[in-house]
Amino acid sequence: MRTKIFTDTTCDLSPERRAAHDITALPLHVFLGDEDHLDGVDVTAEQLFRYATEHKQLPKTAAVGVLDFQTAFQQALDAGYDEMLYTGLSSELSSTYQNACLARDALVAQGYDAGRFHLVDSRQLSSGTAHLLLRAASIVEAGGTAGQAEEDMRKTLPRLSTHFVVDTLQYLHMGGRCSSIAYLAGSMLKLHPQINMTDGAMLAGEKFRGKLDHCIQLYKKRMVLDILDRIEPERIFITHTLPDDKALLLKEEIESLNYFDEILVERAGATIASHCGPGTIGYLTIHKA
Repeated sequence: MRTKIFTDTTCDLSPERRAAHDITALPLHVFLGDEDHLDGVDVTAEQLFRYATEHKQLPKTAAVGVLDFQTAFQQALDAGYDEMLYTGLSSELSSTYQNACLARDALVAQGYDAGRFHLVDSRQLSSGTAHLLLRAASIVEAGGTAGQAEEDMRKTLPRLSTHFVVDTLQYLHMGGRCSSIAYLAGSMLKLHPQINMTDGAMLAGEKFRGKLDHCIQLYKKRMVLDILDRIEPERIFITHTLPDDKALLLKEEIESLNYFDEILVERAGATIASHCGPGTIGYLTIHKA
């Protein structure tokens, strides 16, 4: 059985890593004014930050369309794949997952067996989704079925630990996730909130105070070092919108623990960056069962 794995570009998994595991990511739309761009194709997080600075507002984003999914699924079927496996951005944050389901339903109506499609609502974003994808790819590459990969995704979902610390409240404010009063107070007090994925949605968690570098160390201690024995050693993602050299230093700190089998550093794409802004860092892990 040949399984084709699909996702969307909010998974923040590099094109090279996706290609290595035959994972296809369909791009969300990012609108810079009237210009329609495709996330991960012709727009970067840096372009988005420049736009937000110049226009004092965030670009708009839009889900992957039903026709885009249907075309991609059809092409995989025509290429000889037996099963489709998809997971992507949380259904609480986008209609992308629902559109994937509608595309499946359209193909089933044309006579394809519904059992060939395995669609999972990740209830995640960014490298939380990437954790699921890489585990699924390992199962498929070892000869497992899409059904087995789907089962692993659903069992792993409750154990995902996805969170970020942001440098500025400006992007949360422009995106309507932070009131003007909270934005003003937070800026004056130099607060750096932790944003957690909870029940499929982005919710504010602990607030760290002080310079960003200091807050990153506090965040790492709280969410990695203090609970290291409860984290699966298989893999950790360091996903960020920091300067690359700073991100590599953070990777070296994690390497010094001699705990994780794999440490993956990824830059957040334009869609995810539109929610968190520059200077964001996340340590994304899976907790032990």
